[in-house]
Amino acid sequence: MTPPSLALTPEEQAAFLQSVDQVQQVAQRGLEAQPDGWAVVAFVRHLQRGVDSVVAAVRDQGVQLDCAAGCSHCCHARVEAMAPEIFQIASVLAARPLLEQAETLARLQAYLAVQTPHASPQDAPWSRRPACPFLAEQLCTLYAVRPAACRKAHSRDVAACASDAALIPQSLELAVHAEALQLGTAAAYRQRGLDAQPHELVQAVLLALRDPSALSRWQAGEPVFEVAPP
Repeated sequence: MTPPSLALTPEEQAAFLQSVDQVQQVAQRGLEAQPDGWAVVAFVRHLQRGVDSVVAAVRDQGVQLDCAAGCSHCCHARVEAMAPEIFQIASVLAARPLLEQAETLARLQAYLAVQTPHASPQDAPWSRRPACPFLAEQLCTLYAVRPAACRKAHSRDVAACASDAALIPQSLELAVHAEALQLGTAAAYRQRGLDAQPHELVQAVLLALRDPSALSRWQAGEPVFEVAPP
């Protein structure tokens, strides 16, 4: 188990695995204290706040991160999220005015329509793919509940992002700690018998919005996002 796109020394790998195990143990205790129901979904906020804290700590150490409001290069990349993050987002969307909900559904469907191999070549640079349908005027419309995958995305050189560089300069500390938080939390959810695999964000949110039974079926242990929405 190694963080994607990261080359770690044996010592770093051992420390990473230890961090994952520690996060899992803490998260398991936290989840065990939650009653069945929405509290289990809401527990994922601990993961999101943890990733935010890692980003803040790295900045406090003087590491220059070029990410700022209005910069949306990474909002063209594929995003994956865990089920509780997906349900959290769907809940926020479902509480918005009906017209806004309809507009959101239309954007999600339009986005998925161009994600086929024929319409969107798989070898296209990640930043040249269609923008996330939750992006509006270069800002995230779901910023408060965005997934951990979005929270940990960062670059130390925005010029590399703008030029479609294959490798984006990143903070190793940020990437490793954020990945440990994600993997450990996911393992804790699985220990409780819940699907915690990463799922493509847009398709999964669309399914959660269309299927009122998705949440209860997930809470019953069913991997509801393995089936694509109709």
